[in-house]
Amino acid sequence: MAIISIGHDIVEITRIQSACQKYGDRFLQKIYTPNEIKYCFSKKNPFPSLASRFAAKEAVSKAFHCGIGPQFHWKSAEINHQINGRPIIILDPLGQNLLQQFHGSDILITLTDTLSIASAVALLV
Repeated sequence: MAIISIGHDIVEITRIQSACQKYGDRFLQKIYTPNEIKYCFSKKNPFPSLASRFAAKEAVSKAFHCGIGPQFHWKSAEINHQINGRPIIILDPLGQNLLQQFHGSDILITLTDTLSIASAVALLV
């Protein structure tokens, strides 16, 4: 499995918490899918999970060399989990199109967070 591209992002958890508090559902609905919102708010503290998903979406967009914009939207990548807890990316048609353009077969993702930051690395393979 050859690595085609890599993307990385890091975000302060308080930045995401502040955006949620300031903009509420408008922020959540713009950035996250219903499945992501449900998952994150099932946690006692949803903000680290929200922040890691924010970072993951940015990381995937960077792996595609386009950033968030007309070619790749916030909801073009949904971060989900396998039964064993491993995070996976589910792409919408825009994301699938980019994956095909790069001749990729998958995007591998890793998420992490501390008390203050969340980070994600995306490998396009």
